[in-house]
Amino acid sequence: MVTSGHGSDTRTRRDKLLIAGAEAELQLLRSERKAEKRLAEAMATLAGDEARLRRAQHRLERSREAVATAEATLREVQARRADGPPQVQD
Repeated sequence: MVTSGHGSDTRTRRDKLLIAGAEAELQLLRSERKAEKRLAEAMATLAGDEARLRRAQHRLERSREAVATAEATLREVQARRADGPPQVQD
């Protein structure tokens, strides 16, 4: 009888270990799913941020071009003013 009691204790311990292992595995799977979800959300945020950055870079480039055009026009007008009024031919 002592042997069967020892075998029962061993089975109980084994069963508890198996249950604990299965619960730990489920917890790891849940954690992995959460991490995958956070990764997907972060990647979506990154894609949105990159798209907004590209649009902002395009606006910046257009603004730089507008400033360069305005500066050139200003220099041209200032040069004409520095030359004085147009000479009238008689």
